[in-house]
Amino acid sequence: MTWLLFRVVRDRPGIINELSSVMFSYGINIRNIIGNSRALMIDVEDNVNSLLTGMGSIRDIEFVNAISGPIIPLSFSQRHFMTAIKTVLAQMGTEYVGRLLYRIGYEYARAVATEIPMGDPVSTINTYLYTATAYNRLAFRGLEIRNNEVRVEFEEPFDEELDGSFTEGYIHGLINTALSRLHYVNVEKTGNTYRAMAKPVEGLAIY
Repeated sequence: MTWLLFRVVRDRPGIINELSSVMFSYGINIRNIIGNSRALMIDVEDNVNSLLTGMGSIRDIEFVNAISGPIIPLSFSQRHFMTAIKTVLAQMGTEYVGRLLYRIGYEYARAVATEIPMGDPVSTINTYLYTATAYNRLAFRGLEIRNNEVRVEFEEPFDEELDGSFTEGYIHGLINTALSRLHYVNVEKTGNTYRAMAKPVEGLAIY
């Protein structure tokens, strides 16, 4: 089982049809499709190494990564969520809801990214934020890593009514886990766009 993850650069009629046609021409069977106008995940059951070349002929989509195995942890796994809650309750208690949700998001990201690594840090962060986009948990807009600083832009966090605490914690945990280093993270909102700026904590790494 392999899930192909795509970024939708520009939504337009016919993208799914073109994807299906290319896969048909390679004799590849599609078992499931999930996603929206921003990101798509396609479950295929055959070897896809030769397929990726053919995908380059399709306008307005961009291949992000291939994910082998079950993707339940990438949605909203009850098992990972309960593991995160138990960890947070043991460490913090329930004094502040915002802090609690932030830490749950942080631990959830660590649990998932540790269990299913995606290779280099950029691929890991991109993959998990685009899967979150496919599941409508946020709208990932971009990632930039420069001079040890990480900037993540996103919109429409699913928990916006709760000040986005879980989403902000999730991004913080994902950055720390992917880069194997602790970071300070500050999130600002301009209009509808959130910007998470992460800077490393000097001398501290995650082992």
